[in-house]
Amino acid sequence: MSKNLLEVRGLETVFGGEHGDVAAVRDVSLTVSRGEIVGLVGESGSGKSVTGLSIMGLIGHPGRVTKGEIMLHGEDLRRLPTTALRGLRGNRIAMIFQDPMMTLNPVLRIDTQMIEAITAHDAKVDRTTARARCRDALGIVGIPSPEERLKAYPHQFSGGMRQRVTIAIAMLNSPDLIIADEPTTALDVTIQSQILAEMQKLCRERGTALIWITHDLTVIAALTQRVYVMYAGSVVEEGLLDDVLDRPLHPYTYGLIRSIPSDNAPGKRLFQIPGMAPPIDRMPKGCRFHPRCPRVQEDCLREPSLDASGPNRAVRCHHPIAEDKALFEGERA
Repeated sequence: MSKNLLEVRGLETVFGGEHGDVAAVRDVSLTVSRGEIVGLVGESGSGKSVTGLSIMGLIGHPGRVTKGEIMLHGEDLRRLPTTALRGLRGNRIAMIFQDPMMTLNPVLRIDTQMIEAITAHDAKVDRTTARARCRDALGIVGIPSPEERLKAYPHQFSGGMRQRVTIAIAMLNSPDLIIADEPTTALDVTIQSQILAEMQKLCRERGTALIWITHDLTVIAALTQRVYVMYAGSVVEEGLLDDVLDRPLHPYTYGLIRSIPSDNAPGKRLFQIPGMAPPIDRMPKGCRFHPRCPRVQEDCLREPSLDASGPNRAVRCHHPIAEDKALFEGERA
């Protein structure tokens, strides 16, 4: 039996449009083992959130998953009946959304929503025990006076406080897998650090697997053990965190790392990757990064595959970087 808790193989998710289906996610494969924290990183529109929603079975019309397997504990979630999949969500698998109001009901008190998240999956838990678990979860994510705040409604919380509530809800049932879609973006750095520490503790002590979706490489560096880099709907590089950050193989990964403000010399213009990511309905032929790539050659008009490049490394590039050096115009200035 595979040691991986989750295995995604060849995932493709499309959305219908005026001119037919377009793939927002194509040929995405990833694995997560028990207790492991994996980063899914890329700029806006790279397909990170769609990948997370696809794993959860939350892609709604006009989108649909058309290819691939999503194996949890060796069982393909794509083959499960809707009722069975609904029973897994919030219990064995959970997702934390970037917008907390996608999770919270504005007309119900916080205690009502949190207790329901427990009793919906375990009817044997009495209300007193469930309430105590809810109070403790709020305390873990840094909400002061958690007993009193349980009586509040979502509109009585700030945006950052609402996000902490949704993180607490995701942690309530100690799920096997949590998919976190940039949940700390709206939080100040002190609370963000606290949340990251608690998520690491949850994974370490309870064996929960975590996929952390973000565009922020500094969060990835502080939290994850392995990282998948996405661009234009596909994984372009994967590997152990230190390997990817210290020795990037794909020019896009290199560009992302160089774009971190702290990596730029004082007094100089901040580095940026030239051009823009392509829209999903107008993808370039061949390698999707080649219009922005400083290493582009004629064979880049042929689509590359994600190939192994040493132990625990893979890259989707015909001409991966052999050594760490300046690639883009203006870096040497």
